Amino acid sequence: MTSLGILSSPGIGLDGTIYCGADDGKLYAVSPAGSNLWIFPTLPVVEDSPAIGRDGTIYFGSGAGGFFAVSPKGALKWSFMTPGGGPGSAAVGLDGTLYFGSFSGGFYAMRGKGNVRWTFPTGGNGFSAPAIGRDGTIYFGSVDHYVYALRGKGTPRWRFPTENFIVASPAIGADGTIYIGSYDKKLYALDRHGREKWAFTTGDYIISSAIVGEDGTIYVGSYDHVMYAINPDGTKRWEFATEGPIVATPALAADGTLYVGSDDRNLYALNAETGELRWIFPAGNVVHSSPVIAKNGNIYVGVGRRIYGIEGSAGLARSPWPMYRQNPQHTGRAPGIDHLAPRLSNIGSK
Repeated sequence: MTSLGILSSPGIGLDGTIYCGADDGKLYAVSPAGSNLWIFPTLPVVEDSPAIGRDGTIYFGSGAGGFFAVSPKGALKWSFMTPGGGPGSAAVGLDGTLYFGSFSGGFYAMRGKGNVRWTFPTGGNGFSAPAIGRDGTIYFGSVDHYVYALRGKGTPRWRFPTENFIVASPAIGADGTIYIGSYDKKLYALDRHGREKWAFTTGDYIISSAIVGEDGTIYVGSYDHVMYAINPDGTKRWEFATEGPIVATPALAADGTLYVGSDDRNLYALNAETGELRWIFPAGNVVHSSPVIAKNGNIYVGVGRRIYGIEGSAGLARSPWPMYRQNPQHTGRAPGIDHLAPRLSNIGSK
């Protein structure tokens, strides 16, 4: 149990350890059985989700402006202060570069022990958590209403205008399509050149990030209380109504179960193909934390001041983007990027 609420989505280390931040300014490490392993205290409020590197290092930011790298045993490796506060969730490049935005209006690329490689300014003082495409392009949204695409050295490829703030993180489909929601109530599908393929309108803000199923179906929740399944051509497949706004990002299991939390204090398990209800877990508080699925199918989610472990039916779906930040380590990196490792340092130099 934490001393204040949890908005952060838990991340799972390669050894199964669950890492989660809380509003009490601490990062918690918990065993798969629910035992508290260690607590790392930082500056107030850890709302964004931790990312976990290939060596097990946990990267996360605090609302007061600190960005931290912590070892799997809970020891500080290094820290970095962003001016103006609020570094968000990081994406982890295959070469170890960390990409994240902050409330200072700067987007950072960082290497090594907190060494800034480059920064990119936008017209807003906040960013969505970034996603890295198969070619190394970095995508993110901003409160200045734009979706940005940057090359690996921080040079812009394109930007796409929406009609309001963007806080949702991008999801990337198998063909490279970028799916991202906006406060303008629309989910956008953009091609790799920043051209709109279609826009799907919901009844209210989209804060939840989208995910993508094995057959290309896109799933996204809206503040209008509805969970949507959208066909790859932008038409609605089905919708499921809850009794509260949906802020959390859903997660998709390999057996076709879709898990989604709602402000109505429930975690729902739905049939991803039809939208039919399979079961409800009464969480007792609003579910803003996005659920994560472990290899054995267990679901972990933060609710109120607790991290819950819930028995699931299957491991994570083998789809292009099955959960928040793509995988349980929250790297925000599209699968298939590994073959680009020798080229990553050269992306953007042409």
